Amino acid sequence: MRRRVRIVVGFLLVLAAGATGLELAIRSTPLPPGIDQPPPDTPALRDVRGRIFFIVPTDTARESLPLPLREMGRWLPLATVAIEDHRFPTHGGVDFHALFGAAWRNARHGKVISGASTITQQLVKNTSHPRHRTLSVKIYESLAAARLERIWNKKKILEAYMNRLDYGNRRIGPVAAARAYFGKSPADLSLAEAIYLAGLPQSPMRLNPWKNPSGALTRYQHNVSRLAAMGLLPDGVDVVSLRNHPPQIEQHDPPVQAVQFAGMVLKSSSTQTTLDLDLQQVAERLLREHLADVGPQGVGDAAVVIVENATGNVRALACAGKRQHSAINSALEPRSCGSTLKPFLYLAAIDHRQMTAATILPDTPDAITDEYRDYDPQNYSNRYHGPVRLREALGNSMNVPAVVTLSKIGARDTFNKLGQWGLNFPQSFDDYGAGFILGNARVCLLDLAGAYAGLARSGEAWSPRITPRDAIESRIVASPEASAIITDILCDNTARALSFGTASPLHLEQRTAVKTGTSSGFRDGWCVGFNGRHTVAVWAGNLDGKPMGELLAVRSAAPLWASLMRHLYTLGDQPVPTPVETSGLRCVVIATETGLLPRPGEPVLNEWFLAGTEPTKNAADQYANATLQLPQEYAAWCASPQNHLRARAGGGLLKIVFPRDGAVFELNPYLAPGKQMVHLTASEKNCEWQINNGPRQPAEDGPRVMMEKGEWVVRAFRGDQVAETRFRVE
Repeated sequence: MRRRVRIVVGFLLVLAAGATGLELAIRSTPLPPGIDQPPPDTPALRDVRGRIFFIVPTDTARESLPLPLREMGRWLPLATVAIEDHRFPTHGGVDFHALFGAAWRNARHGKVISGASTITQQLVKNTSHPRHRTLSVKIYESLAAARLERIWNKKKILEAYMNRLDYGNRRIGPVAAARAYFGKSPADLSLAEAIYLAGLPQSPMRLNPWKNPSGALTRYQHNVSRLAAMGLLPDGVDVVSLRNHPPQIEQHDPPVQAVQFAGMVLKSSSTQTTLDLDLQQVAERLLREHLADVGPQGVGDAAVVIVENATGNVRALACAGKRQHSAINSALEPRSCGSTLKPFLYLAAIDHRQMTAATILPDTPDAITDEYRDYDPQNYSNRYHGPVRLREALGNSMNVPAVVTLSKIGARDTFNKLGQWGLNFPQSFDDYGAGFILGNARVCLLDLAGAYAGLARSGEAWSPRITPRDAIESRIVASPEASAIITDILCDNTARALSFGTASPLHLEQRTAVKTGTSSGFRDGWCVGFNGRHTVAVWAGNLDGKPMGELLAVRSAAPLWASLMRHLYTLGDQPVPTPVETSGLRCVVIATETGLLPRPGEPVLNEWFLAGTEPTKNAADQYANATLQLPQEYAAWCASPQNHLRARAGGGLLKIVFPRDGAVFELNPYLAPGKQMVHLTASEKNCEWQINNGPRQPAEDGPRVMMEKGEWVVRAFRGDQVAETRFRVE
């Protein structure tokens, strides 16, 4: 009896020592270094609502997006546990029942046919450095699994395991697998789809659903039968129907949307962006439809940018066009800006109190010859309207008044101030000269959208933002009052009627600010404007520089802008508010023709002024015998058929307006001499003309003389007035 007691006590001591040693081994076994780190994921860009729109493949995965277990749905975790390790909820990291069964099967067959690794052991193996499958490695994995079970709960272990599973085709984790094979999220998988996916990690290459669909189908049917035999399927499931009706496999690539926008974001370290995926998709669709409409007229490429005014966040950026240009982000390409800079020119003139919206500016062929002798800007309509108010000049995008204004406030200073609005020009002012205001300077669409968003913010500018991390470096570039006046002009459909009519694409039911621009040679069309919430900018043209026939921006770009704006209004955007009188802003009734205080009974309109700049003179001072009297600089225009005001220039002072004194003409050797003539024009009609001291000859509109080499002296006579000019023909 004593001997038996000693044997039992010795056995118990050995057992206790073994248990103590095993416990010490478990506690001292290090876990794989990366097991407590989030599973590796591919860079995924998300929009403002957290939706993924662009995934960047890595060297290790085409797509990998770790997901919390609670978001994996009901069926996939259940099917994974049932197929891989059905005793996972109860074992402590090592399934001894499965281990002994695997050892028995391996011994019977004389080779390894199953390993009996638990989910916890596989997690340890998947997060360890690759190594040969030796006995010591298996012992380490078992000890590490036992330790992990004491540190983590089952849900955390299962979540880490499933997010590291390889489902084939370099899709790692449930999100990538569900999207690639079924085009849905893991939470939306059916039971059949979950069982199908749960079987793939057992041999991802051999069971590739795209390359070996029959092999994947066989494994699916086997797993259904196995789960049914083990009683692991939910109650009420029709096993035969589940087995015989496998899910339909599809092929979905990782999300690749808003490619040009994504390319900009990838240069930063942020995966959260300012993009609104819904708005982006609408912009892309409308852009494609617009190109289909205007493509036959010569428009090959186009781009759209939508910016939220209050934040400067880019909500959509879309480019489309010729296939060979698909890699180019045309929203970042500097292009000739057309007339899109004119609002900032007039804003500076008003803000500096050098002009008002009622200031009369000359729109005549010779208005800037004294300031820019070699510069001859013309309006696209080839018509000149004589004296125009600044509101009309901007609304109708007239070129001559813009250059006149530029000469008065300073071209270089104006150019430099445009940089404060966020417009980054590739070249300096010396390279462009005064022509920058009419479009020979190049800007990119994104910068232009940002500048107009600054105008919508009442003169507070900062660069557009593509991620929430982008800093806001605010600059007060103009006063709110002056910004309100310019914005009001850009909203005024009547002010642009001379050039665009009253039913153009620029006219929306809601009060919306807008400006177009067409570059020289019809190579670029622009339309940019804003409502109470968003700024929309559109560019249309050809990235290879080809002209768009003779298509103006009101046709090449404005219809797309209008479609986008109408869509924004359906989403709840508010129109631009009308100005209100403040201590710094005044509304005054003025005469339409002169911009002064009106005479009784003449046409009038309401105009906005900075306080202290309101008109004080009466329009009656500009009339004599009901005829509008203009300064001498309008003499040529008054004498032309375009004088729709029936105005007179210089108070009746006779002047030869063409040719100017000192002019030089050159004969064209390719034209017959009899076809080369000069039309003499005076400020008054019905004059007598004397050419080179010859006899006087009456002419209502001035005679035409054939050009011959030599010095010419021409005189005009009317009553007791005489005007003389000298010119030379070479």
